[in-house]
Amino acid sequence: MTPIHLIAAMAAALSLTGPAMAGARSETRRIAVPAAGLDLSTEAGIDILAARIDHAVKRICGRDRRCADGAWQSTEWQVDRLIREARTWRRLADERAAQLRGCRERCAPPVAWSAPVVPVGVTVVVVRD
Repeated sequence: MTPIHLIAAMAAALSLTGPAMAGARSETRRIAVPAAGLDLSTEAGIDILAARIDHAVKRICGRDRRCADGAWQSTEWQVDRLIREARTWRRLADERAAQLRGCRERCAPPVAWSAPVVPVGVTVVVVRD
């Protein structure tokens, strides 16, 4: 794991703290689910991420339906953000490719383009009472 991925994983874990410790018997469990390398602008990439999340939820919750529902809910905003970002980057890349196809030699040489830093993934959080 590269330093940037480690920092991102720690930031994701820290950003998910909350009222989990309110009760004396509460337990918070977290599992980081990797999303790096997945193209989340496609249904195939989203399906792979969902399968990874499902595996993590089952590891934490077993067959406890209430626990599983809470765990899935803890990932929704994270997955939505990752998908929106991936689709935005895909749209920008498609627009730039169309622009270059349209102007060919008349266009200035392409500016150095670097892909965005791929997010580490999603953190599944479960709070048990």
